[in-house]
Amino acid sequence: MDAIRRFASALHRRRPAPDMRVSPYRRRNLRQMLRIVDGRRSGATYQEIAEVVLGADHVSATAWKTMPERDTVMRRFREGTKLVDGAYRHLLFRRHPMT
Repeated sequence: MDAIRRFASALHRRRPAPDMRVSPYRRRNLRQMLRIVDGRRSGATYQEIAEVVLGADHVSATAWKTMPERDTVMRRFREGTKLVDGAYRHLLFRRHPMT
């Protein structure tokens, strides 16, 4: 039903209601995952990516190993790689809340 409402809004050139299948928090994480995968595939280090994507401070290599941003970047890289390799299809088939 939600898809029909969004389609009808588009036909009548009205702004469709926001798509709530993916929460704003999850959407932000998905965007970060893809940016991190792109950065890694372009040859950037995890630390360089954390500085750009997460706004982490530049620190020494020793301090970097204990920073929570390191774990975040590495985890989002793993998850993002799965998405790029085909797991994004699971986003399409999740149960949607009834509105």
